[in-house]
Amino acid sequence: MSNTNEIKTYRLIIKGKVQGVGFRHWFSNLAISLGLNGYVQNKVSIDEVEAIIQGDMHSILSITEKAKTGPDMALVEGVIPNNIISNVKYSGFIIKYEN
Repeated sequence: MSNTNEIKTYRLIIKGKVQGVGFRHWFSNLAISLGLNGYVQNKVSIDEVEAIIQGDMHSILSITEKAKTGPDMALVEGVIPNNIISNVKYSGFIIKYEN
């Protein structure tokens, strides 16, 4: 049986009207409130945001579900979560402005 407190790392791709609507700041604040580490950034594609989130499964599932709605101005069309194997240990949560 797996431990739900085990630290996991996920990559989320959020598609839709998610750039220029405050999505990264909204996501960052939510991640911090859930105790998640990692980062969020716009993708070169105008309709995608990428997030790397690291933490317990309960918090990862919570932010993944909330990302399907996003902030008021966003129009999320889909959230694609992928469990990734990473040796990187993130400390804190940041917004990246460069791709």
